[in-house]
Amino acid sequence: MIFRAVLSHYRRHPLQLLALWLILTLATALWSGVWTLTGQARDSMQAGEAQLSGGQQLAPEDGSPVTVDDFVSLRRQGLCVIPWLEVAPTDARGRVVGIDPLAMACAEGDAPGAGMALDGEPFVDIAEAARLAESGRSARLRLYLMDGEQPLPAGWHRPPDPSRLSTGELADSFLLNLDALGILVVLVSALLIRSVYTLGLAQRRESLVLLERYGITRRRLRRCLLAELVILAGLGLVPGYLLGLRLADGLSGGFGAAMDNLFETTLLTTGESTTGFLVTLAVVLLVVLWCGLDLLRGGPAQGRPRFHPGLATACLLVGLVLLLVAGSLVTVFLGTGLMLAGAGLLTPLLVVRYLTPSPWAPPLTLWRRRELGVLSGRLALPMVALQLAAGTVIAVHALVSTFEDTFHDWLGQRLAGDLFVEVPDDRSLAPVASLLESDPAVAHWHPVIRGTATIGVGSGEQGVDLMATDTRSGLIRRWSLLESVADPWQAVGEGQVLVNEQLARRQGLAPGDQLMVGFGEGQRSIRVAGIYADYGRPAGEILMDRRYLPERFVPDFRSLTIALADMGNGSGTALVSALASAWQVDDLSVRDNDTIHRLANRVFDQTFALTRSISYLTLVLAGLALLMTGWVVLRSRAWYYHLLSAWGLTARERRRVVMTLAAEFMALIWAAALPVGITLTWVLVSRINPVAFGWSLPMAIYPGYWLELLGLFALAAVTVGWLASIGHDGKPGTMPVQAGGQER
Repeated sequence: MIFRAVLSHYRRHPLQLLALWLILTLATALWSGVWTLTGQARDSMQAGEAQLSGGQQLAPEDGSPVTVDDFVSLRRQGLCVIPWLEVAPTDARGRVVGIDPLAMACAEGDAPGAGMALDGEPFVDIAEAARLAESGRSARLRLYLMDGEQPLPAGWHRPPDPSRLSTGELADSFLLNLDALGILVVLVSALLIRSVYTLGLAQRRESLVLLERYGITRRRLRRCLLAELVILAGLGLVPGYLLGLRLADGLSGGFGAAMDNLFETTLLTTGESTTGFLVTLAVVLLVVLWCGLDLLRGGPAQGRPRFHPGLATACLLVGLVLLLVAGSLVTVFLGTGLMLAGAGLLTPLLVVRYLTPSPWAPPLTLWRRRELGVLSGRLALPMVALQLAAGTVIAVHALVSTFEDTFHDWLGQRLAGDLFVEVPDDRSLAPVASLLESDPAVAHWHPVIRGTATIGVGSGEQGVDLMATDTRSGLIRRWSLLESVADPWQAVGEGQVLVNEQLARRQGLAPGDQLMVGFGEGQRSIRVAGIYADYGRPAGEILMDRRYLPERFVPDFRSLTIALADMGNGSGTALVSALASAWQVDDLSVRDNDTIHRLANRVFDQTFALTRSISYLTLVLAGLALLMTGWVVLRSRAWYYHLLSAWGLTARERRRVVMTLAAEFMALIWAAALPVGITLTWVLVSRINPVAFGWSLPMAIYPGYWLELLGLFALAAVTVGWLASIGHDGKPGTMPVQAGGQER
């Protein structure tokens, strides 16, 4: 009977029940969708890393070419081997790569036929590639073993693979930031639920007080309210979870269709999983517990929120200090949480202070400022939640755009040129140098010599990677440097070195510093000419001109990077044949950089698309929460708005005033979200990465996107104002009941 009396409020206000159930369901859908989209983005990134870096190449110990029979034999012995059949281009068709979908599924640990689809040029079924090879086109078959711990049959070994290119820490950094954003989305949506629920309790305070006067204890009332919240959350759990899956599939499917049309990219899909449902259930229970804390502590209805400027300022200052001095990710996340909490506590206070009207303002302006102050107090939690949600969306857009630009720039730098040719063992560069210089088909070329060196660290030494090349090459001089002396490439050509960002941060190096470098026969003091970004791995690296290498230096690996004047007319195939003849070898290991670049772009672009969809889901939930709460609050104040008729305002003019009021309120939230978004962007790209990986990403903001977001806020303002103003053109409404001085 008591529970029915508590629920009787919703018989009189069914839309409030619908709004509360809807926000719980949509929040559950958001968590489910974020979990699914994050999983898809993670799988996409890992699949892209696996496809880009490849496994360990297998080759016969006797040096004979790999055949299809070898692939069949190894598969029958239980090895998870992936074939990669490259067919040289012709005038009518570019380079073709033949793959086996069943082998791809084996490498990813899926059921047969469930592997990642690499359909569309240059990827075809290996049978089609074999037919092209049999028609007379030059072809080469490679075999890759994905499990590096698996023992090899007799007669096989693992040679170094020049085609291997790993995104390494750049991919790890993106996934770490993705996890951080996922946690932030959960917190923002939980704040939205709490704001809607608290607003509902405030509107029910008169009926709850009346039940107390009839003798129902406050503890029993709190139990009923908590049971009501649990039931509503339970009713929204399953439909919300399924809706989240459908939204995720719809977003990924929509992006997939667009990208398939534009880039021939097929997106990965993730189905229902018990883990995803359990995670969503756990989040729902935690949020229900958080919303029920006020009930458990006592006091089901609270008045206007109390502002704590001292606490807000302290949170901001402590959070900023922690971010600046952070030496661990835990400190970074703690500092970020404190700064967000401080911003949330301070925003309503600043809005109220800003809205304090001048006594000489026109009467209607004075009224509108006062009313905005009232709305800022009534909608403090929804306002802060939407502020954080919009700030998160701004940060996600900046993060994804920054990572996208960085990926493309880094891949373009590492995959410069058209051909990557491994120099055969015991062969000199001299026989091919004159050939490359005189061949009109070659636009640029340079050798790359890789090995190891040591640097002086205190009284000891530390090993680093060494890359030596011809720094006069136009391909090398396109590299962008983070810091450098006035003319870095001329300085490197005179014997100075470049260091990667990881080594510079660890050793505190800057352009102009001296560095002790050892090549196995003593050390040299060499000046640092500049610092370059190196996102693929954690190791420190030195880049120098090959002319300054000691004569007795023993390299670990040598290669040529060649840019052709024209990739058509079979010039690449002819050049490779000429190089093989000059070195007097039967076959060369060659990588087509354009094929690898296209593969990497296709796979990683889907990751960025999926990540953007997470921000759209967050913004949709925040917008719907504000629409519902704003509509409820504005409708509850319809009696006050009708009093504007005493100033001679017509019904149409009153609607315009209400819509202007909603627009100003949304503009305030948008303005408050900008510093939050910029701060989150700075934390993600300039604090998390240096602490976790030792390098940072460039800080970039996108004001054009802010204006797009402002347009969405304007649309929401028009919708809220219109919904709140309809139906009250000729009716004054009911005068609000004043309880405890809460109503104005």
